[in-house]
Amino acid sequence: MILRIISFILFILTLLSAFGGRINPTYVMLPSALTLALPYLAIATAVVSLAWFCAGRWITAAIGVAVLVAAWKPVSTAIPLHFQSEPTHKERTFKLLTYNILHGWDQEDPEMKAGNRSFQYVLDADADLVGLQELVDINDTGEVPRLEGTLRDSLLRKYPYRAGTTACDLKVLSKYPIKLIKEYPTFSHYEVKMPWGKLNWINTHLSSFNLTDEERKVMKEVVSVKDTEAGLKEMKGSIRGKLKDGFSRRAERAAAIRELADRISGPLVVSGDFNDVPESYAYRTIRGNDLGDAYAETSFGPLITYNRHGFLFHLDQILYRDKFMKALKVEKGSLKSSDHYPLLSEFEWIAK
Repeated sequence: MILRIISFILFILTLLSAFGGRINPTYVMLPSALTLALPYLAIATAVVSLAWFCAGRWITAAIGVAVLVAAWKPVSTAIPLHFQSEPTHKERTFKLLTYNILHGWDQEDPEMKAGNRSFQYVLDADADLVGLQELVDINDTGEVPRLEGTLRDSLLRKYPYRAGTTACDLKVLSKYPIKLIKEYPTFSHYEVKMPWGKLNWINTHLSSFNLTDEERKVMKEVVSVKDTEAGLKEMKGSIRGKLKDGFSRRAERAAAIRELADRISGPLVVSGDFNDVPESYAYRTIRGNDLGDAYAETSFGPLITYNRHGFLFHLDQILYRDKFMKALKVEKGSLKSSDHYPLLSEFEWIAK
């Protein structure tokens, strides 16, 4: 009976996490917080349901399966079951890299003995378009250490077109002519003159929770069931306030991005650090009914793009108007110089 009760609680939490992104976090925060755990709750529900089947408890197992079936659409976004594809016209493909580059710092090599590994990765990835977050001025040696000599010259030669002002921390590098249309709080809009037509591109860095290292430690202990009671008390105070504020601010900026996307009728990519997961309220607001998810449509299994504090979340997204382009693949880099992994995507241009 106790195991059944625990299982039913798990099933309910899975449903709430799957559909929590439909509830505005400005009014109710808990569903949005649960959405962060959707991949883990869904996998746990599948494992528990299988265990009940093996134990011969058909009704409990069937309830678990019913939960997964009901939540299949959001679950399949967080845990896609697809594979990369080959282009029909190779000559009409392009690569886009999105990377929260952490100002070019290196958390694994603070003294930068190996040089600037983050920008070396950007150079080696050889993407046609590079969207960077947490970069104010690429020419500021005080902000960006060890970007010098051959690396700097090669990078600027490969990407002769660059856009973004020092008024925000969003920058783009391009092999094709690019124009900054407007910078907004937490996102920027560009037009890229591709060989096949004009591409609108929105580079984003939505608000984080702004948790201190101590508050992140508390959350990690709650998740790992270590000192949970003390952690839950703390989460009712400052941490809860910061979580709610973070969700609310992202919801507000997501609405502004969606409004801009609605004014753009042609090819469009929205990429960057959303600081939120697939099926979250911010994600769903930006995606709307007309944008595809490059990772969800080309990949298999859940993705983790943040690598610090034990927060194993998929925070970096690549959305696109699939009426004009086809996503072929998305690959996550393994470099840990930044607290985010880089994401390299490939598209085929199909716009008429």
